[in-house]
Amino acid sequence: MPGPKSILSPSALNRRTLLKAAAASGASLAVPYFWTGRATAQSPMEIVHWSWLAASDGEVWAQMISNFNDAHKDKGVQIRMEVVPEEQYVTKVLAAAATGKAPDFGWGTAGKGAQLARDGVTVPLDELITAVGLDLADFSESSIKASRYPKYDNKVFMIPMDLMSLQPEINIDHVKEAGLDPASAPTDGAQLLEWAEKMTKREGDKVVRSGIMMTGAGVQPTVTWGIVAEQMGFQRASDDLKTACVNPNAGKAAMQWVLDLFDKQKVSTRDVTDRYKAFGTGQGSIFWTGPWTLNGYVQQKLPFKTALFPKIGDKHVTYFEGGGLELYTQADPGRHEATMQAVKWLSDNSFLWTTVGRGASPRKSILERPDYKTTGNPWDIRGAFVDGMSIATVGEIPVVAGPDFTIYSGGNFLAKTLEGVWTGQTAIDAAMEQIQAQWQTGLDEG
Repeated sequence: MPGPKSILSPSALNRRTLLKAAAASGASLAVPYFWTGRATAQSPMEIVHWSWLAASDGEVWAQMISNFNDAHKDKGVQIRMEVVPEEQYVTKVLAAAATGKAPDFGWGTAGKGAQLARDGVTVPLDELITAVGLDLADFSESSIKASRYPKYDNKVFMIPMDLMSLQPEINIDHVKEAGLDPASAPTDGAQLLEWAEKMTKREGDKVVRSGIMMTGAGVQPTVTWGIVAEQMGFQRASDDLKTACVNPNAGKAAMQWVLDLFDKQKVSTRDVTDRYKAFGTGQGSIFWTGPWTLNGYVQQKLPFKTALFPKIGDKHVTYFEGGGLELYTQADPGRHEATMQAVKWLSDNSFLWTTVGRGASPRKSILERPDYKTTGNPWDIRGAFVDGMSIATVGEIPVVAGPDFTIYSGGNFLAKTLEGVWTGQTAIDAAMEQIQAQWQTGLDEG
């Protein structure tokens, strides 16, 4: 959920770095109807929006909000955006809802909001969708499915705004230097390791340029394990959400595969801590990441292209993340339809967001536009993140304990458990036992 304004700037490197410029402040008016009714240009309704988007994607989203406000400056409604750090977001939403002062809407991630849905903090949207005339048939089936919670009457709790995946970004200068063909990116595990070996640079036993960008802990080895494990046949949870760690041997084999990058193939180093900066400064050749990085690297004029994630196991899959907008409980429920009208406008007008901001569009009508592939960053830069949605199936587990299952995390239970494996302090079998026990408890709780 998030790309660097300047990859070289330490303050802009993290995926969710807080934007330094917050939106203009103002008091929220408890006007119960949308601008077509009670609200007027003289007595406008202010819809409060919280966002945790950062850096280059946050800048594009700020433009989206500005576009809405410009289009409605004479229609009696405006959106006031406030930026909240991602690590504080859920806590702040819960606290605000408890005092009856939640924002009207905010950013969510498909499958991660089961706790908020259970506690009545987020609002089921099915009736509001009908009321404002948002056409769900124009959304991809997978995006709507990911926005529903089976345990909560299968209702929609989020309007999808973008679809994201992890795909390799490849430094073209390194490819040419190694005598490889930039037009023929690796498609399987063997080719991947061959390319990585040829592009890796070492000084003695020390890797000074990683053929495959990795870190010694945190997000990168965790998400790599999660993707490779599912490719090898592992499932974090059974389809009926009753059994944790289906085919644990495949999960253990994936742990070994990641370890071998450091210790056997020696195409990665544990010494990298800031993966975004390292790739941007040429310390890595292949870096799987998300579309939130594109604008920053393009602005930096980094010579790179993207490709589909290689098929390392028997299944060709990669990480899926769906970003979208969710509505929060209000002391005055009359605000919900007004807010949903604003969300509909942002969705209907999300061409900018899904060509320049990040990710692929969940809207069929936008994908079918003849200028979709020619607008924004060049297709060899962003195309893999659109075409790659066909293999992006490793998403969230829609239970209250879902954050424990998330593979794109540097600080959750999974990442902390696997860190012991990467540092040699925890045996692979022991780590799998810990993961299986914790995840089974999470599934049992529902």
